[in-house]
Amino acid sequence: MDYFTRRWRYFGRKLAAQFRIYDADAAVAAGFRAQQIKAILRLTPLTMLANSFNAGLILLIYWNTAYFGPVLVWSISLIGAILLGTRAWLRQRQQPAPTQVSKRALKRASLHATALGIIWGVLPILAFNSQLDATNTLLLTTICTGMICAGGFALATIPQAAISYVCVLSLGCEIALFHDHITSHWSLAVLLLLYAFIICFAVIASAKTFGARLMAEAAAEHQQQLISLLLHDFEAHASDWLWELNPSGFVQAPSKKFMAILGSRATNLTHTRFTDLFDADYARNEFSDTNPISQLELYLNERSAFRELVIPIFIHDERHWWQLTAKPLFNNKEQFIGWRGVGSDVTHKYKAELEMRRLANFDSLTNLANRHYFYMQLEALKKQNQFDAFTLFFLDLDNFKNVNDSLGHGVGDLVLQNIAQRLLNTVRSNDLLARLGGDEFAIISHGEDSAAQAGLLAQRLLNTFVAPCVINGKNLQMGCSIGIALAPDHGKDTETLLKNADMALYAAKSAGRNTFRFYEPGMEIVAQQKLHLLNDMRAALEEHAATNKLLNKHFSEDLVWPQTPILGQFEIFFQPQIKLSTQEVIGFEALVRWHHPELGLVSPAQFIPVAEESNLIIPIGTWVLVEACKYASKWPNNWRVAVNLSAVQFREGNVVDVVRWALQVSRLAPERLELEITESLLIHDNISAQETLTALRKLGVRIALDDFGTGYSSLAYLRTFPLNKLKIDRSFVSALTKDASALAIVNAIIQLAEALMLDTTAEGIESQLEAEILRSCGCSDAQGFYFGKPLPLKSALAHVRQFEQHHEFDRD
Repeated sequence: MDYFTRRWRYFGRKLAAQFRIYDADAAVAAGFRAQQIKAILRLTPLTMLANSFNAGLILLIYWNTAYFGPVLVWSISLIGAILLGTRAWLRQRQQPAPTQVSKRALKRASLHATALGIIWGVLPILAFNSQLDATNTLLLTTICTGMICAGGFALATIPQAAISYVCVLSLGCEIALFHDHITSHWSLAVLLLLYAFIICFAVIASAKTFGARLMAEAAAEHQQQLISLLLHDFEAHASDWLWELNPSGFVQAPSKKFMAILGSRATNLTHTRFTDLFDADYARNEFSDTNPISQLELYLNERSAFRELVIPIFIHDERHWWQLTAKPLFNNKEQFIGWRGVGSDVTHKYKAELEMRRLANFDSLTNLANRHYFYMQLEALKKQNQFDAFTLFFLDLDNFKNVNDSLGHGVGDLVLQNIAQRLLNTVRSNDLLARLGGDEFAIISHGEDSAAQAGLLAQRLLNTFVAPCVINGKNLQMGCSIGIALAPDHGKDTETLLKNADMALYAAKSAGRNTFRFYEPGMEIVAQQKLHLLNDMRAALEEHAATNKLLNKHFSEDLVWPQTPILGQFEIFFQPQIKLSTQEVIGFEALVRWHHPELGLVSPAQFIPVAEESNLIIPIGTWVLVEACKYASKWPNNWRVAVNLSAVQFREGNVVDVVRWALQVSRLAPERLELEITESLLIHDNISAQETLTALRKLGVRIALDDFGTGYSSLAYLRTFPLNKLKIDRSFVSALTKDASALAIVNAIIQLAEALMLDTTAEGIESQLEAEILRSCGCSDAQGFYFGKPLPLKSALAHVRQFEQHHEFDRD
């Protein structure tokens, strides 16, 4: 018994599971039940009409038959059921449909369906008989089977009601089949059972589809509610806002936050095209290639989604930047109904990005393009096949490092800003001026006439340096060297053009600075030769421990210097200096010479500029100074030694410490050392030079101004700087016998020196006549080939002994 009970319960659970078309909590299930009832009531007029029509047809069939009375009673009961269903439908029409119903409502609907099924099930039992003709029998059969099908599908949303109706009606039909001898076999009964089974299966399938749709709609509604809640919370607490457009591109249903952000511009917002809100003039001027407003219009016209479009808008009398993201909206019929998107004010972020982009591409000190941006523009010209319509200028300030070292980087920055503004005012509006770094600038001059105008532009650039830079009340005279390369004549690719412009700049510096040079094919050979000289010079210094230490680290007073002479590729030659009045030797000028193992004796004019440019003049100059002092310490006490000092040594070589150390190492009396400097040192770095020269004079050494009269000679620095001697340049001496103006200049220099109590030395004397003229003018000292060529020490000493013996004989 228990077995059968368990099986019956199991069957009951399975059957109930078939009737359960959805799985939801109580509140949602109540809503689903309301939808089930609503679906049945929606078909009530049609089903009641069908029931009434079929009832009338059946009355017509049994008119004038013995069964008319029972059929009439049956019809009256059917009309009662019809009126009951119609009453429920009318109540639903007159009042709002309930959104939730209880399980009892489904039970009542099932009972009503069962009652209707019983009424129709009674009909075949009551009316099927042999007295009907074949036509009426077929018609009655069709009505019954039709009602089975129609009722089942009309009640399908409540599967228990539909199946109850179908089963009761089918049972009545089966009883009728077996009640009369209308059939003599079971085939019709089996077909009816099969038909009823199919109807029940279809009802359950339809009900489950209906239930799945209810659950999907509920899930969608829940999701919509959740989205609405999130959007409301998003707009209430986030800095972003929502916006919507209608299909014509006008703002619709603007949120309070959106209107608050627009401020006064929110007036008549719904009558404003969305694209008209934005700053079209600014976008058109600033974004000629990728206008964001044009992009927005394109997206809207093409109905394509977009993300993070940054666009300018003018609000509250200032420009803001909005970031927009949106997608087009379509209804369930795939009809376009507008746009929905989110916006945010990214003004601060956008300005920060602009500043980062500016810092990446522009120099923060001068606001000019930087090296990165400059090279990008060159590459862009190459990619755009425009490598044949521009000129490249490389500019380098002359002796700018002196300003930085002597006056500080703050003053140097002010100088760079001043120069940058001058250059910017000189170049054309379509030219690109960039600061490559330090004191290096570059220009890309565009246009077909750029090559023809290159020389004129270079001269205008040099002219901007004529006036001194006035910084903190001080006049700083700056200079500039310019290298020029023409595209494509001097390079058909970026690398070649840059290299050739750099070589042209190197040539301009070598030509004396403050000038410009165009690239020439031979410059590459010259540059390679200078590079070889530089490498060989470095190798020569590395041969000895002392000079190698000077080469690889800054000078320090603990440097060990050998007592014996350092011999190698470099050698010191000595040229005698003579007192004109007595023809006595007063000392020598120390001059460095280079015996190259392959090139032989290299001219100082060839390797000294290379040494100065590479700073190798510092270890070379230190070596010359120390060795010259060591030699001089063994000479007669009335002989001096003159050593040339480069401006590079003054700038970076710790001159005062080196001179003090050289005097200590050699034990040479300070007054026997004479240091020769050039006018360029005094002009380009006069403040630092004055301090250094003053410190040297305190050591007791003498200071001579070399090549006086050939540079920017100024009486001011003769009075300011602590000098002992002026050296008259050889160009004036060689012209004494040919040009009266040269004699006048020499006389003026000598008189000026006497007035300032300075000695004078004439250079480059090659004849007795020149010596006599200079002696008659009052020049104190002299040197030149007439008195002796620069020679190695032993040869120089032997020569002066002969010279002294010869002149002693003449005096006797």
